[in-house]
Amino acid sequence: MPGPFVIQVDRELCMGSGNCHFWAATTFDLGDDGRVVVLDPDADDEEQLRVAAEGCPVGAITVTRADPAG
Repeated sequence: MPGPFVIQVDRELCMGSGNCHFWAATTFDLGDDGRVVVLDPDADDEEQLRVAAEGCPVGAITVTRADPAG
């Protein structure tokens, strides 16, 4: 189930492998510079986001749950 997630991306660390886009294509894409961009942090389910983050060969993606308290 999609939910409120916070996705942090280290674009300097990103090498543009595209693994994130492969595993969670409605959340991630590659920008014009070949590095990851977040399209919609809540578009894919939690498992897809976690697999995408874990599949990043350089660990440039962190996925956490948003704080419901704001």
